[in-house]
Amino acid sequence: MTNREIKRRIVSVQETVKITKAMYSISMAKMIAAKAALPAAIEYRDVCARILRTVSASFPKESFFLQKGERTGFLVIAADKGLCGDHNVQVFECAKAAIDQTEERYIFTVGNVALDSFTKAGYAVDMEYLRASTSYAAASAIADDMLLLYENDMLDTIKVVYTEAGKSAVTVETLLPIEAGEEKVEIEPFTPSSLHHCVREHLIATLRYMLMSSSLAEHTARARIMSQSTDNAEEMIGELTAKYNRARQESITRALQDGRVTDKSI
Repeated sequence: MTNREIKRRIVSVQETVKITKAMYSISMAKMIAAKAALPAAIEYRDVCARILRTVSASFPKESFFLQKGERTGFLVIAADKGLCGDHNVQVFECAKAAIDQTEERYIFTVGNVALDSFTKAGYAVDMEYLRASTSYAAASAIADDMLLLYENDMLDTIKVVYTEAGKSAVTVETLLPIEAGEEKVEIEPFTPSSLHHCVREHLIATLRYMLMSSSLAEHTARARIMSQSTDNAEEMIGELTAKYNRARQESITRALQDGRVTDKSI
């Protein structure tokens, strides 16, 4: 490799460092914001779950709390883009393992990467949400679709594959049916429509937590990868610079030996 090629390579890697540093800063900002918002989502999810457990004992035969059959829908939450290490790979592998053990299954994906992964692997995706948003509206849209499929007896079980940010581990959690509470509490007036509203809000709160947890895990993984990439690139720049200096020194030495040193050669 000539001096000119080495210098060109150094400039190229320096440009890469600018990109990785920018992506690291963006990911860190998103990670901090997601981490700050997650406790409130957890608290709201827990409150909704507590309320539902309280009222569910009064409606033990409602379909929301009954095991019905084997038709299972898998909602797989991944990222909208890559460059976050093995985050998306782990989600896909965990989902694939659970799906392959189920005979009658349906796949719903959240995020572009999840859709692409299943499509490339030859799986038919039945419904896709192309943007992995963590907003209340996004969680509501998914919850309404899942609830509609379940109430119309198109699915017997709905499971969610997502990443728990605190554990940095992909998990599979059952969304429907819901485990009913055991202690019966009389609440008046409380009708089936009230129960439906309670179940819907519980699903929204649960899904929003899952979306936010997955998002936090994604940004954390991307920040880590960008930091490692920056360190590796800067190390490469150091090695290339040393190589360039050695080659330049050798060139100067040869010129001195030949007695043809000029300002330009130095």
